[in-house]
Amino acid sequence: MIKRPIKSVIFILSMILVSVFCGLGLTSCNMYDKYASRYLNSLADTLTLLINGDDAYTWNILSVSPEDSYGYVRESEPEWYSYSTPTQESVDAMAYLFEVFEEELDRINPKNLQGADLATFRKMKFILSSYSDKFNSPYALDFTLIDSDYISSQGGYVASFADCVEIYNFRDIDDVDDLLSIVKSAKAAFETYLVYAADRRAADYPLYDSTLRGMKEYLEEVLSQGSSFYLYAFTDKKIDSVTFLTEAQKAEYKAEYKEALNESFMKGAGILCAGLDAYMGSVPVTEISYFGAYGEVGRELYQWNFENKTGLENVDLYEIYTETFEARNEYLENMNRVVAEVDAVIESNKQLYDDFYAYMEGEKKILGLNTPEEMLSYLKTVSHGIVPALKSNPEIDFKYMDETVGKITNTSAYYLLSPMDESGSAEHITLNKYYIDNNPDDQILTTIAHEGYPGHLYAHVNAKENGMSFLTETMTCQAFSEGWAVYTQLELLDIISVLTDDRALALWCEFERNYILSSYMGMFIVDMNVNYFGMSVDDLSSSDEDREQAVKIIETFMESPSVYVSYGYGCYFMDELHSDVISALADGGGDYKEPEFNALLLSEGSGPTLVRAKEMARDYIASKR
Repeated sequence: MIKRPIKSVIFILSMILVSVFCGLGLTSCNMYDKYASRYLNSLADTLTLLINGDDAYTWNILSVSPEDSYGYVRESEPEWYSYSTPTQESVDAMAYLFEVFEEELDRINPKNLQGADLATFRKMKFILSSYSDKFNSPYALDFTLIDSDYISSQGGYVASFADCVEIYNFRDIDDVDDLLSIVKSAKAAFETYLVYAADRRAADYPLYDSTLRGMKEYLEEVLSQGSSFYLYAFTDKKIDSVTFLTEAQKAEYKAEYKEALNESFMKGAGILCAGLDAYMGSVPVTEISYFGAYGEVGRELYQWNFENKTGLENVDLYEIYTETFEARNEYLENMNRVVAEVDAVIESNKQLYDDFYAYMEGEKKILGLNTPEEMLSYLKTVSHGIVPALKSNPEIDFKYMDETVGKITNTSAYYLLSPMDESGSAEHITLNKYYIDNNPDDQILTTIAHEGYPGHLYAHVNAKENGMSFLTETMTCQAFSEGWAVYTQLELLDIISVLTDDRALALWCEFERNYILSSYMGMFIVDMNVNYFGMSVDDLSSSDEDREQAVKIIETFMESPSVYVSYGYGCYFMDELHSDVISALADGGGDYKEPEFNALLLSEGSGPTLVRAKEMARDYIASKR
């Protein structure tokens, strides 16, 4: 996690108090407010520097002018993510640093803060408390080793390397040089992943054969394409598109990038692919997940991940499981009720029956919207019933994943945060054409609502308009941010079902709403069963056919323990929160307004903790009575 030298961070931290205090005018009547605000934001920027370190990729994507905006100064040549063996000393150093930050934050009285500053204070309080707990755990060294995605069946950091090359911004010639340095470092970085595999085996946390096979399949696919791999043509096009290079410079850079891809990226991929064979067969028992096999260590890490993703503290995961399981059963019953209603009219209303199942199969598109552009235009209008209009009108376009990457992931789309220090920036939603073409029943309209309007994209642009800090927006509470994005899908379906005259569409919307909730919550339940309760293949199967499916389930969930906390528990929490507020105001005679309440929820960025969301809900109820 830490990438900046520890002594450097401590020195920077020690200087903040002096620099901030000396920069304040002592005659100001609100001196303490100014001091608190300036010192808080200096602390937040320093914590951001600690977390992101010298990561040129992150700074390039999330900031236009990182040095001017956040005090980032590059200290070394940019390079791709590599692995180094964690030590107890490095873990203890991290624990110490977070304690120092906590002590400094305690110097600030939150009563002297307001608006975005208060949101930053709350977020820092949560981050520091959460990571202090992690690095002070007796299992901290184990956590650091096993809670990583250097290697996965979907390519790990090798696959994300291609994403980096795609989205790295070429704003000036320094950026072109920096990305070239990153490409040149790929071979050395990929070689260190074999050290990671060795460390996992040495610590009795070896990688499973299914993970290694999946990684090798991806690497073999890349290697088989050679210079036909899309990054070669892509970098040429990327260089040709800039205006600040001469034709001679472009030709020179294209040659250098080609050589770097040949000599570093491809050779590194080859070394890693061949080297993974040495770690095959390291796990004697393959029918239980990583976390399930780790016993107390796995449970403790899962508990920390749950609390870190939600902001909830000291939770009883058995109670969480029971509550979620019971709620999911209600959603399944609602789905069955809709299907029964439709099936009952197969003879009396064949058109409704056929139309409903046409929506189910994706043969009939929602409201006749066929292209992403048409869908986005519709969403911008209908979203006024969910959220207030943005102050700005951002330009939004669609990009598409390369098929090599797209076909190994079940991600249908994603939104990448635009730079925090750039207002009015262009926004991009990336779609997985391979997934869409092979899953025609997945109505892409709700996906664009999730990733774009009024989901992630809207929430992030709104946060920038509200002046949220870099730290607040880049370290969101994931259960809130994903819960919010899923909730927008649910609310969109509710609005369509009310506005449409098409009974089949209204019924499909009701079915789909419950399907989305039950699906995400179901994955969270399976995730807990596999990774927290430690269920094995024997626990999940009663026949040879079931056994084969159970193996696939464990292999799917074991590499991403707790990832469905954000989606499954997040969407359940967000849906219940809205229902509770509506019910409370209905009982108390209050006037609930959807856009108004959602504006309040998003007033502290796109990812406050769930604890804070509950507080805002209580405040809203009190204000309306």
